[in-house]
Amino acid sequence: MYKIYCDGASRSNPGEASIGVSVTKEGNEIEFIAKKIGIATNNVAEYKSLRSALIYCVENKITDACIFLDSLLVVQQVNEKFKVRSENLKELNAQCKDLMSQINSLEIIHVRREKNKRADELANIALDS
Repeated sequence: MYKIYCDGASRSNPGEASIGVSVTKEGNEIEFIAKKIGIATNNVAEYKSLRSALIYCVENKITDACIFLDSLLVVQQVNEKFKVRSENLKELNAQCKDLMSQINSLEIIHVRREKNKRADELANIALDS
């Protein structure tokens, strides 16, 4: 099973934003994504990090994954526990749900920030580059 850690960062919220994604298998990082996404809110950055992880899974035919985020809002919205009220998040949520439907066995789980250090590091590397 793949474990994928995602994080979004935004300085000034909204401000310069980035995403970080760490893809691991059997405890080893096999791929990572660290990129700027322009001006965005933190919630948009969090969604875009999840979307990038999901795209990675679909493109690489990964059918069994756990994706971890420290954004409780995003996790609860994509797991349909919270409604998506913000207009700017509705399209991102729909895109993520579409990608999620293409992955056979998928869990999206909330973790505390300290359990998501590598994804946070990648997002900050992107912001600082």
